[in-house]
Amino acid sequence: MKQRVYYIVGGGTSGHVNPALSIAESIQERDPNSKIVFFVTRDGVEYEMIQNAGFPYKVIEASRLPNSAKKLFSFVKTSFSGYRNCIRILHEERPSAVIGTGGFVCAPLLLAAMRLRVPYLIHEQNAFPGKANRFFAKKAQAVCISFDSSKEHFKNTAKIHFTGNPVRKVFFEISSEEARRRLDISSEKFIVLIMGGSLGANSINQAIIDLFETNMWQEVKAEFPELMLVMSTGSRNYNALNNTLSSYENEDFIMKSYLDTTLWLPASDLYIGRSGASACFEAAATSKPAIFIPYVHAADNHQFFNAQSFVKRKAAGLIEEKDFDAKILVEKIKYLIENRQVLHSMSKQAKSLAKPNAASEIVDILEKIVSVNLD
Repeated sequence: MKQRVYYIVGGGTSGHVNPALSIAESIQERDPNSKIVFFVTRDGVEYEMIQNAGFPYKVIEASRLPNSAKKLFSFVKTSFSGYRNCIRILHEERPSAVIGTGGFVCAPLLLAAMRLRVPYLIHEQNAFPGKANRFFAKKAQAVCISFDSSKEHFKNTAKIHFTGNPVRKVFFEISSEEARRRLDISSEKFIVLIMGGSLGANSINQAIIDLFETNMWQEVKAEFPELMLVMSTGSRNYNALNNTLSSYENEDFIMKSYLDTTLWLPASDLYIGRSGASACFEAAATSKPAIFIPYVHAADNHQFFNAQSFVKRKAAGLIEEKDFDAKILVEKIKYLIENRQVLHSMSKQAKSLAKPNAASEIVDILEKIVSVNLD
């Protein structure tokens, strides 16, 4: 049997890269003889992530759409250079299929695949599809979506497949008890995990500062001794926040620049933070109730629509960033500690949204595409 070759592209944020890695791993499990090559930009987050994952890769040029006329020439030059390079690569070795998982890095390779009629599949992580995926969906052999509601944003629904968003297996495999054992955390603690994304979130950080400066943390801790707050600040905010809070009594308050979510998420009782697709579906995979604070500047406001999809299923709450502060944080935590049946119901609903076989289902669709084109 001829070796199958897959080119995979997706980047700009980890939310585009992680699904790509999950799909690649699923392909390898199914067909260890397959060849997988990632396409990355030198400055993109995908460059380091793909290197760390150990997959072969090719570096191409790509540029996001400019927000001013001054940058238009540079955008066209970079995009054309990347596209021309991809055309050359596809001529040298025609892959069995191309897989795109979003981000501007996809454009040169998917345009080249369209031009040379190489079959391609795209995966959309968010409830509101990005501009690139809406454009490339027109000629795609298949479009895999994470939220069923995304279907209405694509014209040709015949090739739309509701697979869910691929999430690393570890999130489905580790129990809360095992995670707490590894972290040496008592089963009696009520853990609230607060995360503002890889870069942190100023509104969340300020709410935590106010929580201590107004004595609200000390008061709520006295009322609920089992309460534990665990927070990821992002690397650029950690030192300043740590200096500000160092003089306060902070029993059962853990703050790090980075947290291993494969342990802290299953260990927690409640997740509070951003609603990128990865965060949403990792919460679902671990059956975690969530209060989402969508990043207001996310492209097409997609984090709001992601959160809204979970809210409609009663798996999460939603607080817009402009409304989030220390007072509302305490109110939400107190309500959920006092109403465990609500927390339990949210947990069940979150679990119902998880798609443990998402990557495998995408590979099923991919194999059908490749088989059709080999016939």
